Amino acid sequence: MEGLAAADGYGLAAYVCTRDRRQLEPVPDAAGVLRCPSCGYRTDEPGGGMLGDAFDIAHRQWGLRGDPHAWNAMRELVASTPTPPTADAVRAAFVDALNRVADVDIDHTDEPQVFRQHLDHGGMSGGSVNVEWWRTQGIPLLVDRAITRSPAERLSATEPARRRHRSVGSAMSGVAVWAVVLAIPAALVGGGGWLLNQRAFGTRVEATVLECDSSGSIIRGGSTFRTDCIAEWTIDGRLVVGGFEGGNGKSDVGKTVDATVRDDVAYSRSLVLPIVLLALGLPFLMFPVIAIKQRARRRSELNPPAP
Repeated sequence: MEGLAAADGYGLAAYVCTRDRRQLEPVPDAAGVLRCPSCGYRTDEPGGGMLGDAFDIAHRQWGLRGDPHAWNAMRELVASTPTPPTADAVRAAFVDALNRVADVDIDHTDEPQVFRQHLDHGGMSGGSVNVEWWRTQGIPLLVDRAITRSPAERLSATEPARRRHRSVGSAMSGVAVWAVVLAIPAALVGGGGWLLNQRAFGTRVEATVLECDSSGSIIRGGSTFRTDCIAEWTIDGRLVVGGFEGGNGKSDVGKTVDATVRDDVAYSRSLVLPIVLLALGLPFLMFPVIAIKQRARRRSELNPPAP
């Protein structure tokens, strides 16, 4: 609405109400909103969703004498045409309407003004249409008013609270689903990568598994199960006893396996478990990748690049 509060070079209101031709005045405590002092019309009132809504206010001064007659003819032509959903489409509709009533395409002419006999109602510049005025003032005003008065633009301010709450709930549900979808591959791939690093890098030894103890517990309605193993190995002629991570449980007891020592824990150098975790986790990563690509494709279809 900021443009509607502009003033012309004489300091007077630049726009008037088309209902009674009175100059619009600012509404106290409503930034950027203007009203007609006689009929009470306000520029923040929603319209009926038709291009005719754009003609509720007009410039106080026209370009040439043929312009107001072209304006009135356009209003009659598009009065019941539904307002398109985008600003570019709205502008194209008004440019086409002006072309139909004044036989001039403001986007494809270099003429500053044209004369049209059917728009001549007398006066020195009667019948003359100011192309530059329409290009820089008339059409931009119509586009602004059509979009501003469109009921769709008022939806966020008038929709029921339950609809807003439903939207918030849907967004939260979507976040929860994505959190689960991303957590699964993160746990599998992350765990597999960590084990692969632990088993691949460190001091290599031959570890003998001494014993394994299995235990289970119930936490918050769920059960957990783990196996803790102890092994011994020699480093620099010194016998060391510490934890062992092999992945095979009690079946490793009594065996001597190739291992890597990290922080007093011997990790079996077998790559079976980390590879299994990676193999299980990587396919899950395809779901978010596919979803992101589909969303990008939908956006490109709704907003195709300019030719």
